[in-house]
Amino acid sequence: MKNVWVLIGYLCLCITMQAQASNKMAFDAGSDIKSRYVWRGMLFCDAPCVQPYMSVNWHGLTAMVWGAYATSKNYAEVDLFLSYNIGAFTFNLNDFYTEDERDMSANDFTQWNDSLTNHLVETSVVYTMSSDVFPMSLTLSSIIYGPDKDEQKNQNYSSYLEASLPFKVNTYSLSVFCGATLFKGFYASSAGVINVGVNSSYNLRLSEKYSIPVNLELSVNPKKRDLFFVAGISL
Repeated sequence: MKNVWVLIGYLCLCITMQAQASNKMAFDAGSDIKSRYVWRGMLFCDAPCVQPYMSVNWHGLTAMVWGAYATSKNYAEVDLFLSYNIGAFTFNLNDFYTEDERDMSANDFTQWNDSLTNHLVETSVVYTMSSDVFPMSLTLSSIIYGPDKDEQKNQNYSSYLEASLPFKVNTYSLSVFCGATLFKGFYASSAGVINVGVNSSYNLRLSEKYSIPVNLELSVNPKKRDLFFVAGISL
């Protein structure tokens, strides 16, 4: 696994050097503030969270770092993403890492021992239909490494499948989605639907020249019988 991230780092360095030479690199950065941190039908933090990000793209290859920091509780997460887009498909390699900021020595970012690491690595593929009438996207993700084990300490390879359909109503951008886990593992004790809801985005106008992007998401986890309503703004 160490060799994988060395290769990724070398690849990102090469991309940056080539992008600088070709002057075709796209850079993006920002931050969201969410009332809760909910992901794939699971509540990770029940306090407001600041979620910063930075990304660089070059010819369909994107490297991104994303974080989540609770404002009033001990929750810290830093994730690394590498994705490549070709036509209707996007292939991803994601590394999710959480930190205990009350004791920074509790977790070691460089620790890749299978039984000790706090990294959760997944691969995923996203297929987006190009139809303007029905631009549905399908995402299939599988955890391939980290603390996702069964009772015998074997990798579960927990998988998540989600379908989403975006559409517009007046000035609002909406998306309905439905996600399920395919078998027992990280997401639930058995296969089933775990994430159903609707997402809405719009610009909250504060003046004639200034507005703030607002995001609202209502979701339910039928498997755990949980309901979430999360609000967020982008800076």
